[in-house]
Amino acid sequence: MRKAMVFFGVLGLLAGGCSGGEGDSDGGQEPSCIDDNRYVVPIGPDEDTTFWVGPYLEHTTTTAVAVGWESLEPADTRLEIGPDEGYGQVIEGDEGTMHQVIADDLEPGTTYHYRACSADACTRDLTLATDPGPSRPIRFSVYADCQDNPDIHHLVAEQVIADEADLAVVVGDTVSDGNLREQYKERYYDPARRLSHYVPRWAAVGNHDRKDPEVQAFIDYHIFPEDPDVPQAETSYSFTYGDAFFLVYDNTLDHYDFFFPLAEGVESPLWEWLKAQASSEAAQKATWRFAFGHYPPHSTCRLDDYVYGMPESAVAEYVLPMLQANGFQAHFAGHVHCYERLDFDGFLAITTGGGGGGLESEDICDDALPESRFHECVHHEVTVELGCETARLWARDIDGQVIDELILHPDGSYEPVE
Repeated sequence: MRKAMVFFGVLGLLAGGCSGGEGDSDGGQEPSCIDDNRYVVPIGPDEDTTFWVGPYLEHTTTTAVAVGWESLEPADTRLEIGPDEGYGQVIEGDEGTMHQVIADDLEPGTTYHYRACSADACTRDLTLATDPGPSRPIRFSVYADCQDNPDIHHLVAEQVIADEADLAVVVGDTVSDGNLREQYKERYYDPARRLSHYVPRWAAVGNHDRKDPEVQAFIDYHIFPEDPDVPQAETSYSFTYGDAFFLVYDNTLDHYDFFFPLAEGVESPLWEWLKAQASSEAAQKATWRFAFGHYPPHSTCRLDDYVYGMPESAVAEYVLPMLQANGFQAHFAGHVHCYERLDFDGFLAITTGGGGGGLESEDICDDALPESRFHECVHHEVTVELGCETARLWARDIDGQVIDELILHPDGSYEPVE
């Protein structure tokens, strides 16, 4: 998001005007979690092409959602939103070509109708949904390395829709070259246009995004939490959704983003921030905790390039043990264009770099890596369903075939589904 962007708050929606939310059932206490009460985000059949980019949903909470779009010519910014196609509220933002607003004062677990308008153009009626909070199971999807194949990225995004994800996290390399602003339209937003109308996406920054060291286009387009304690806002952040805590961090090292201690007793600001986030009240209050960074801790493929060099070795040596000590259940990464399940002393690390970039050749994959439990180089996405007491993770290729499946437990243990 552009630093100069100013958000305009929403006037409260009329009392009782929202459908689909659940109120407190016993004097303000959260209702008990029920596994078959998963909230399913409604998805429309077609994409809307009114604007050059979007509209797309990003940072979403129980009471707010961020909506962005881009027009070719400067114009005003108006988001119409409400419980039905009559909307009832208009939120205004800055005039320009980049249009970004946050709708707040919303109800948890509720479907809202919205349309984006600039000048005389408005999208058709679309829907969005707020975070249902910790009382309902949710699904999230993860993929990475969209890079230079928008047709494949589109198939991956459609598979995320088929798996009924409530949100998605893209673990870096959203484009091939972050210096080329047009790639964010062509390779990131357009291929997932239908998905991003309805499902919020968050993203980690990758080395291809960092071909512009300041990742200016990445920051301009995205509407992520801006934590003043992070060395560079919107490239490292955290958020909660459902009963889960999500920690997204920059491990590219292309902006001197040292996410590990520099020497004995010398701890970098980002490393201090990571530790504070992992042990925070928000993280520890959640049942499920997951971390996302572009580089994996190791790789079966290109093994000669991954003899614990930076930044991979720092992920394995510092980040994974710290996450495990704080009760995280998994770390997700991209960069290597395969699916791989790794185990580091009982801690699960998933590589999901099958979002569109050219796949690694099996000729360069060596099964001798002791941490590797399973790998397959196909285009794919990973979906995790967080139940009340256990979670289910599966990796699915773009033909709809499940290639790996696990059951996860809150204590960090897991077992494959045969």
